[in-house]
Amino acid sequence: MKLNFKKKDYYICPYCFSKHDLTDVSFACKNEPEKCNNARDGVLMKSKSSENKNEMPEFVFCTECGEKTNVKVCPTCHAELPYAIGEYDNLVFAVIGAKEAGKSHYIAVLIDKIMNEIGSAFNCSLSAANDATISRYRNDFYNPVFKRSELIRVTRSAKTDSSVKQPLIYNLAFKEQGMFGGFFKSNKISNVVTIAFFDTAGEDLDSEDTMKTVNRYIYNSSGIIFILDPLQLEHVRDVLPPETSLPEQNTAIEDLLSRTANLIRKANNIKIDKLIDIPVAVAFSKMDAVDSLIDPSSCINYSSKHVNKGCFDISDFEDMNGTMESLVRSWGGENFANQLNANFKDYGYFGVTALGCNPESSKITKLRPHRVEDPFLWLLYKYKLIKAEKRK
Repeated sequence: MKLNFKKKDYYICPYCFSKHDLTDVSFACKNEPEKCNNARDGVLMKSKSSENKNEMPEFVFCTECGEKTNVKVCPTCHAELPYAIGEYDNLVFAVIGAKEAGKSHYIAVLIDKIMNEIGSAFNCSLSAANDATISRYRNDFYNPVFKRSELIRVTRSAKTDSSVKQPLIYNLAFKEQGMFGGFFKSNKISNVVTIAFFDTAGEDLDSEDTMKTVNRYIYNSSGIIFILDPLQLEHVRDVLPPETSLPEQNTAIEDLLSRTANLIRKANNIKIDKLIDIPVAVAFSKMDAVDSLIDPSSCINYSSKHVNKGCFDISDFEDMNGTMESLVRSWGGENFANQLNANFKDYGYFGVTALGCNPESSKITKLRPHRVEDPFLWLLYKYKLIKAEKRK
């Protein structure tokens, strides 16, 4: 099946979020520094033959050494752009939430799921766009969880650690379905989308001023995955068994939502009577910790149907969305749910767990992730990157 995805006539740098026409791109010489002064001094060059404003130039010849180069660079921040930029589209998925909500563990498990289960089920492949992404994901996310069975250290504030500002950038390439309903898979690429994941420190969401300076990507997001801890809800804390280990109370979930909505509205000049059109996946994490409060027959306890079917199951999503919203409202999250509905045009509720166990002394005893892929697949579905199976 040929995916229907309209290419934009501009691009947004996934590093500094400056918006540019497709023709407004710089190039860096990729020759060895000792062989070219432009390469040595970091001189950037522009294409002089960009006549079609709807197409990004593919290469230039270095003005110093004459070598052909296709290394595209953002003219604003001078970061090297992903190779697929301008050819297809780039999406920025922001993963945000309060301190200790489980954002880092969610990203660690989600990317591993995309590389393996989702890739096979949806005939797509995920590849890191640069060495920085490979190194950071392996060292900060994958190795602690999957190699050492350890908890990931708390994400530091972007104000004190500049590396936090750097996204994990991946190219997600989709192949055509092929003949006979996908029985024979095709090797022909039908679409490529560049996806940037950000892991935000919880304290960077504690004030609008901080969000405005260090989290600019939030108001330029293509989609937001809001990771929230049900153990922060007052009613949940009151009704859980006394022996339950509860985290320190952090920023109230409705306050996080208010700041996020206010930031997006101010940055994009969206009036209060207009809904924000960025899709928001509200994912309550650590659902295994509130298992005693959930009906055993609830859809929350069953495995996701999307991966097994190789499509986004609308019925499964509607069951999850309705069930989780009812739970959130009954758990004292009425104001949060009302705010979400009053600010965002498109949203969905999800119940997930990245670890599936209660860590002991910072060690992951048995990794059992559950439904972590659902919010991500919902965003892909919203951008028509994967097909859906409708309720019968």
